[in-house]
Parts: sequence; structure tokens; C-alpha cells
Amino acid sequence: MKYVLVLAIAIPAASAQAHDAESMPCLQSANTIEKNICLGREVEALERSISLQVARVSALLRKQDVQEPVVKLAPAFESSQAKWQKFQEAECNFRSLSFGSGTGAPAAAAFCKLELGRSRLSYLEGLQ
Repeated sequence: MKYVLVLAIAIPAASAQAHDAESMPCLQSANTIEKNICLGREVEALERSISLQVARVSALLRKQDVQEPVVKLAPAFESSQAKWQKFQEAECNFRSLSFGSGTGAPAAAAFCKLELGRSRLSYLEGLQ
């Protein structure tokens, strides 16, 4: 099991070096505290962007639901979004727990939220 955790930690670290600075924010922070503060800001900004897109998509789907009352997409989307948020919370909690009580746990959770959040944001932005 420890071998698996080492790989789980080593693989993201190696892939982090391959990403550009935008996809891996805060890597140049001086210490763990600065990194966690920086990552927290990145996560908050991403969550605001996701919220704006969720509101946009919900409004769009409600409008479509009025025009096509047979299929109600807005409630299905809102349910999907709520379930996605629960998934993200559970997945990122799992990833941070792999660090135990170490100082890497908050950063692991933040990187997870950024990874999953960017994917969700991209998907939401594509909904027209």
C-alpha cells in the first residue's frame, strides 16, 4: 500500500513539472504557508467562474424548458451540478488524506479542486 501511495504522490509531482505555470499555480511560493494561501486564492477564483457559468447554463436551460415543456433540462442540470460538487469534495478529500496530517494535504486538496474545477468549467463554457 505504501508503494501505491508513493507512486500516487510521485506521478502528480512529475507531471506538475511538465505543466505550464498557469495550470500549476503557486509553484514558486517560498514555503508551504504561502503556497496554501496562493492555492486558496486560485481555488476561490475558479469557484467564482464555475458559479457564473452554472448560473448562465441554468438560465439558458430554464428558457429552453419554457419553450420545450416536455423535457425539463434545468432541474436535471442542477441535480447534476450538485452531484458533481459532492464528487469533487469526496475526491479531493481522499487525495488530501493520502498525505495524512502532513503539510502537503491542503495543497493536494487545492490542486485536486483546480484540476477537477478546470475540467468542469471547460465543460460548462461549452454548453450553449
